[in-house]
Amino acid sequence: MHQKTVYLGVILAVVCTLFGFLVNYQFVQLKNDVIVQMVKDHARAWETGDEALLSSLLHEEAIFAYPGRRLTKEQTLEDLRFFRDAYTDTKVYINTIVIDGNDVAVEWQFATTKKETGKREVVSDAIIGRVQNGKFIIWKEYLDGRVKGLQAEGTLMLEEGEEPFPWPLRVEAK
Repeated sequence: MHQKTVYLGVILAVVCTLFGFLVNYQFVQLKNDVIVQMVKDHARAWETGDEALLSSLLHEEAIFAYPGRRLTKEQTLEDLRFFRDAYTDTKVYINTIVIDGNDVAVEWQFATTKKETGKREVVSDAIIGRVQNGKFIIWKEYLDGRVKGLQAEGTLMLEEGEEPFPWPLRVEAK
């Protein structure tokens, strides 16, 4: 009888351990799915100029940074309003999302048309972000701001919708 109790205890311990791993795996997967959706929504906010959507994704103490700017949440929303007024036909192509706990890395390509000139710009970004309390508290974009100018003058190709690289191919001189 004692041996059956030991076996039953071992089986129960194994089942409980497996159940715990399964629950934890499902929790992590659910959290990752939420962060992936947040990244997609972030892209959609810039594509559509949806200020309410972007605001809902940013923590009150958010820092949004890209070369030349380090913005608070309110400044980021002002940046979106400026962008919405100056650009059109924006498309964000998400290539890669890597999640590690509350940290996220994103590789995307940001394509848009400047209303003033009608010129298309396609810039690849690498992004490091952090989620806190279900919102982005850090969003740092790494990109080369020279790319769009060189595209406008015809030196660099657009490569829209293709795998993002730091610099597009150069246009061959004719």
